[in-house]
Amino acid sequence: MPAEDDRDAVTPSGPAATVRGPAALLWDFDGTLVDSEPSWHAAESRLVAELGGPPIDEATARSLVGLALADSARTLLRIAGREDLDADHYAEILNAYALDDMVASGVALRPGAADLLATARRVGVPCALVSMSFTSVLRQVVDTLPEGSFAVIIGGDQVTRGKPDPEPYLSAASALGVAPLDCLVLEDSIPGTLSAQNAGMPTLGIPFEQDIQPGPRRILIPTLEGLTWESVTKLWREARHA
Repeated sequence: MPAEDDRDAVTPSGPAATVRGPAALLWDFDGTLVDSEPSWHAAESRLVAELGGPPIDEATARSLVGLALADSARTLLRIAGREDLDADHYAEILNAYALDDMVASGVALRPGAADLLATARRVGVPCALVSMSFTSVLRQVVDTLPEGSFAVIIGGDQVTRGKPDPEPYLSAASALGVAPLDCLVLEDSIPGTLSAQNAGMPTLGIPFEQDIQPGPRRILIPTLEGLTWESVTKLWREARHA
């Protein structure tokens, strides 16, 4: 019997499924699916300013990318000198402020994201959205996408432990009924890639605002643009053995 790392995933069920490949694509949201980080940075600055804190520098803003919102809120409360306040409560406020900005400013998909989602639909491979943004933010964008783009949505308000803990990605795989090694995670952040690594999942890192590095079962690509199902399959196989 071959080792688990050497076994192929199920064959996609769609009409264009000519090669074996990942059984599911698990997408991060902010910075991977959509260019929403400016809205989060605006929300973070708004929250700290309202609490009487100093301006947030760029390095601090980038360090918050991909974290569970309660963890981001703890950092912001510390910057504002208000560590006496409840981080979970201010995580909800932070989410609301980001949603306000996204609704007002609009959110663009990242390069190549729409085409890859269409490719996944064409070959019959389900996608899950796995994010530390709360479900209200995720729905704001998902409801504008073609029907069937995401079979599962896991928001930060649906898990007990956020990224870099493996719970978010393992929850998505379980909901899809797919083994971790048969998934392919798409991520742009350090906490997100660590979450996928901790879940034992092959991962494509697409650096955006953070300097992520190759790692176990993780390879890097510069963009999602131009990916065919054949190239996705090749990258998934490479990541499984990285």
